[in-house]
Amino acid sequence: MIQLIKSSHYFRKMELPLEKKQIKLAILSIASLLMISMTASAILADIELHFPYLEASVIQMVLTLPALLGLIFAFAAGPLSMRISKKSLVIFSLASGLAGGLIALILGPLAIGFLFLSSVLIGVAQGINATMTMALITDYFTGDESGAMMGLQSAFLNGGSMILLFTSGLLAYGKWNHAYLVYLAFIPVLLIVIKNLPHDRPIRPNRQNTPADSGKLNVSVYFIALFIFLFGSFFFVFQTNIALLIVSKGYGDATLSGMINTAVAAAGMITGLQYGNLKRRLKTMAIPIGIGAVGLGMGVIYIQGSLPSIFVAAILVGFGIGIVMPTGIFLAANAVQKEMQSTAIALVTAAVNLGMFISPLLFNTVAFQTDGENFSIKFIISSICLLLLAVLFVICNQIILKNFNSK
Repeated sequence: MIQLIKSSHYFRKMELPLEKKQIKLAILSIASLLMISMTASAILADIELHFPYLEASVIQMVLTLPALLGLIFAFAAGPLSMRISKKSLVIFSLASGLAGGLIALILGPLAIGFLFLSSVLIGVAQGINATMTMALITDYFTGDESGAMMGLQSAFLNGGSMILLFTSGLLAYGKWNHAYLVYLAFIPVLLIVIKNLPHDRPIRPNRQNTPADSGKLNVSVYFIALFIFLFGSFFFVFQTNIALLIVSKGYGDATLSGMINTAVAAAGMITGLQYGNLKRRLKTMAIPIGIGAVGLGMGVIYIQGSLPSIFVAAILVGFGIGIVMPTGIFLAANAVQKEMQSTAIALVTAAVNLGMFISPLLFNTVAFQTDGENFSIKFIISSICLLLLAVLFVICNQIILKNFNSK
């Protein structure tokens, strides 16, 4: 993972002062661990076999609890960064993530409660780091450089996820809890952050020189947060159900599920590396095209259902997430004054985490009412919802974000 950061073509290409290069290294190192909680998606079926007396919805909490805590701490990280240095927040979050992984590795097989505790600590790390990586980008980079860094952040998020998911799938081949060995990756990232990230002073609004409404979030931010929330609740069907689908169809085990999740991350990484070009070409259609791609992928899983089609769907899902999330955060951050950017980013990050948390609760209920015997119905419901969401975004965008996007 660290080698990926050092060898990136884009990392070498941009000529930056030494201090900015160090900050960039720290930010991208943190980003590479942002999706580490998804490693649990490949072993959900194994955890279900280990705790056969528990319902599937309870087992899925291993994956959804990080989203819930991520929601709380992603939102809290913005206001906290005005009182505590971002470096201190990041160090705390990285330590929490490392502790969570070690608890699951050592104590997870003993009781489901230990896995829940692990997920809580992992969620704390996920929430703070998701907000802080973007907030640090807006603090130290501006203009096109900021947009390029957000694309790189998405690329390293997915690149790190690809390596972590693939590795955890291989480690889980012997015992499912060995998948949590990947959380040892927090150690080198923690050292990188301590060495390279400066102790910034919390940004405080200058009341004498800022407009009266500069301390408020505007309609654009809430609009983006709402759509990102819905997007999160719909796309997370893939992560919470793909391992169960693979096992139910007899295609394979946790290793294969890890490979499929790796395909999602690989597609997201490539999208992130090309994000600058994609954003310029797609312009205001970036978000609806990304949402539509994920919707198409979900539909392919339900209609085809073959193993090759699932890999195709994984690529579409990775592409969609890779373009929707950085675009949404970029729009939200640039819709407010600088002192409110961390809060705007926190709101959007919290929105996607909230969507991910309620996703299994929502879709398990809907799928049970429509066809309780065939849980793959969740994929077609998700597909329809995503395609409708893409159309709705295009319509609403003309009304709410038209003036902002034209700037």
